Amino acid sequence: MKKFFSILAFAAITLTANAQGEMVTYSGEKFSVQHPKEYADVVDDWTPGVVNEWKKDDNHKLSVWPDEYSDVKVEDFNYWGNYKKQEFEEKDEGWKVDDPVVKGKYLTLRMTAGDIVQYFYFVVENGLVFEGKMTFLTSEETKYKPIFDAVLASIKKK
Repeated sequence: MKKFFSILAFAAITLTANAQGEMVTYSGEKFSVQHPKEYADVVDDWTPGVVNEWKKDDNHKLSVWPDEYSDVKVEDFNYWGNYKKQEFEEKDEGWKVDDPVVKGKYLTLRMTAGDIVQYFYFVVENGLVFEGKMTFLTSEETKYKPIFDAVLASIKKK
């Protein structure tokens, strides 16, 4: 029954995101993820052929980084959320960082600076930790927040 509701929730998020904009699937060596169609692949400078970032323009970006060596665990999300909040507030001048949100295998932090909103996240998927950000204009948050939720729900370890 729990799995049924998870599938139902994923379908609802996907339908909402698709209603907001067309999504496409990236399928790489270590993971797959859906992202907005208008976001182009950005090839990793350090590992040719690997894509971990997508970009529409400087105000619309997405990153998904699998980290095989991460110490992050779901049971420690409260610690990591507070740690990352403090880190963003101290090191990234100008960001106003909201309190961390933990939902199951997802940890997210919403932050704003000027007319930009950025969502940082950790996702633990089958023992692999994914870390990344999605950035867009605050005026477009009602459009892109459901898309961000769909992106997180679509991250799958291979």
